[in-house]
Amino acid sequence: MTADPRPGFDEAEPQQRGWLSPGDVVFGVGIGLVLAAVLVVLMPGTRAHLLGGTDQEETTVVAVREGPRPGEDDRTLTSYELRWSEGGVVRTATFRRSGPPQREVGDTWTLWVSPDGSSVETSSPLATWLWLGIGLPAFVLVIGAIVRWRGRVMARSAVREADRIEAARLRRASRR
Repeated sequence: MTADPRPGFDEAEPQQRGWLSPGDVVFGVGIGLVLAAVLVVLMPGTRAHLLGGTDQEETTVVAVREGPRPGEDDRTLTSYELRWSEGGVVRTATFRRSGPPQREVGDTWTLWVSPDGSSVETSSPLATWLWLGIGLPAFVLVIGAIVRWRGRVMARSAVREADRIEAARLRRASRR
């Protein structure tokens, strides 16, 4: 009878995998794009902004109100009342941001606003598309790489601990 030349299960070295396989990258990008789509669906103002429903306008801050976030007394919510003219018609909108006021009454602020004032954004639609289409999937890939790295470190630490225990066992056995 001939012996099997392949190493046994306990003799084989585990295969070293790369950081992320092509399948992992495709999965991460897919998850990032799904998250982006969910954000767009859940935020109608952002959806209108992305689909061209906002225009860049030079607005004027006419009122600033600072108060606690609803349900979170330790966080500040600042509301800005904005006014701008479009084709001879004066329009208004309310813009809310977390944190203390960054603008004062009378300041001008270039923002992307919808004609009815329901959507106010600080970045252009192109920048928002790029963040959702590239930034969010890249973020998911970075998280995936960190998780993979952590798994590899944990696996190596278990092997190192087993090697340390085995070396201590061999030292004790050689002293006898």
